[in-house]
Amino acid sequence: MNHFLRSILILAFTLPIASLPAGAGELSLEEAIQNVLKRRPELNISRIDTAIAAADKQRVQGLLDPTINGTITASEERLPISSNFQAAETRNAEFSAGLSQPLSNGGTLAVQGSYSRNRQVFVSPLASQLARFNPAYRSQIDVSYRHALLRGADRPDYSLGLESAEAQTSAASFDEHVVARSLSLSTISAFYNLVADDINVDIAEQAVKRAREILRYQKSRQEFGLIEQADALQAEAFLAARRTDLQRARSQRRNDENALSRLMQQDSTQKIALSPPSLSANRSIPDFDEAETLALMQRPDIKAIDARIKAAEADLNAALDIDSTQLDVVAQLGTRSLDGKPGQAATSSLSVNDHFAALSLEMQDTWGRQSAKASIRKAELARQRLSDLRRQTLELIRDDLSSAITAIETGIPNLKMARLQASAERKKYQAELKRYRDGRLDTATLVQFEGELRNAELQEKLQQQTLQLARIQLAWATGSLLKNLGIEFESGMVQP
Repeated sequence: MNHFLRSILILAFTLPIASLPAGAGELSLEEAIQNVLKRRPELNISRIDTAIAAADKQRVQGLLDPTINGTITASEERLPISSNFQAAETRNAEFSAGLSQPLSNGGTLAVQGSYSRNRQVFVSPLASQLARFNPAYRSQIDVSYRHALLRGADRPDYSLGLESAEAQTSAASFDEHVVARSLSLSTISAFYNLVADDINVDIAEQAVKRAREILRYQKSRQEFGLIEQADALQAEAFLAARRTDLQRARSQRRNDENALSRLMQQDSTQKIALSPPSLSANRSIPDFDEAETLALMQRPDIKAIDARIKAAEADLNAALDIDSTQLDVVAQLGTRSLDGKPGQAATSSLSVNDHFAALSLEMQDTWGRQSAKASIRKAELARQRLSDLRRQTLELIRDDLSSAITAIETGIPNLKMARLQASAERKKYQAELKRYRDGRLDTATLVQFEGELRNAELQEKLQQQTLQLARIQLAWATGSLLKNLGIEFESGMVQP
C-alpha cells in the first residue's frame, strides 16, 4: 500500500494508553496477528471459495462417469385390418438396458441390449397357424464406438476443463493468503496506532510533570511575595493545558484500543498493554532489485493471478475447440436372435450368425458459429484482463517496495537528527529553567521552551517507530512478514 506509512503517521500524532491490571500480560505484534487470523470470519469465507472451486474440479471429473439406462415397456395395439392375414391385435413386452462410457481420448464406448416378447392375434385361424413364432421372443446386443475426429477430439471439455478447475482451485487457495496478508496489514496499522498512542501519553505525562514543577515553584515564590498572582495563574493555566493534552491522548488511545480489540474480536472492555517489537539496530538500506525478486517469489497475489491466467488459457483453448466442425466416425456391431422359446432367443443372441455391422461418418456444423465466436472473444478478453491485472499488481508491488525502502533510507538520517534535536532541546530547557528560577526569564517564554522540548521528544520517539514500521512494511511488501514473525499460515478448505 503506497499510503501505508503516511496514514499511520497521520494517526500517530493524535493517539493514547490505559494501564492494564496488575499481572496482565502484554500483547505482542505476533500475538495480535495470530488472534486476528484465528477469529476473523474473512478467512473462513475465503476457505469456502476454495471449496467451491474444488467442487468444480469434481464436476469436470464427472464428465467421464459412465451412464446407465434401462427401460421396461408393455404395449397393446389394435388396428382395423384389410386382410385376414393381418394381425388384428399386437401385444408387446420389452426390456432394454445400456451402458455408455466416455473416454478421455474423445471416444465413447456403449453397450446396449434388449429382450422382448411379441404376440399377435389373427382373425383367421389359418393365418395364426402360418405364423412361425407366435409369441415371438427377440433379443439383441449392440456394441458401438464413437470417435471424434475434429470437435471434441481428445475431449478438451475434460482435459482443459480439469486444468482450468485445478488452476482456479490453486488461485482460490492463494487468495486465502491474500486475505491473511490484508488482515495482518490491518492489525499492524491498529497495533502501531496504539504504539503511537503510548508515546503520546508518555510524552504528555512528562509534560504534566514539568508543568507541576513549574506551578509548585511559582506557588513557593508567590508565598514569599516574589511574583504577582498573574504569574501563578499563568502556571496554573499551563498545567491545565498539559492535563487537557494528556486526557485527549488517553481518550484517543481508548478509541484505538477498542478498534484493535474489535479487530481481534475480543471484549472491547478488556485493557490492552503492548509489547512492541524491539527497535532494529540495522542501518543498512535494502536493495530494490533483491526485494523485488523476493516479492515475485513470495507474494500470493501474484501467484493467484498466474494461476488464473493458466485457467483462462485453458478456457480459451476449450472455446477454440467448439469453433470447429463436428466430425465423428461411428463403428457398430450387434447380434440378433428370434425364436418361439424365451430361453433359446436369449442364448442365440450370443452367436454372431445373425448380426448387424455398420461403419458411418457423421458431420454436424453450425452456420455462422456466432455462439462459438462469442465464447472465444469472452475467453480472450478474460485472459487479457488478467494479463493487465498482473502488470498492475507488479507496479503496485514496486510502489510498496519503493515506499518502504525510501522510508528506511530517509528515516535513518531523520532519526539521527531527531535525537540530536531532542538532546539539544533538553539541554536548552534545563538551562532556561535555571534562568527562570533565577528570575531572569518570564513564564511565557519558559512555557514556549517546554513546548518545544515536548515536540522534540515526541518527534524522536515517533521517528524511531516510523523507521521500525518501514522495515515491517518492507517485510509485508516482499511477502515474508508472517514468516519473519514466526506465524505459520496454512490454507485449507472447509470440511463438508
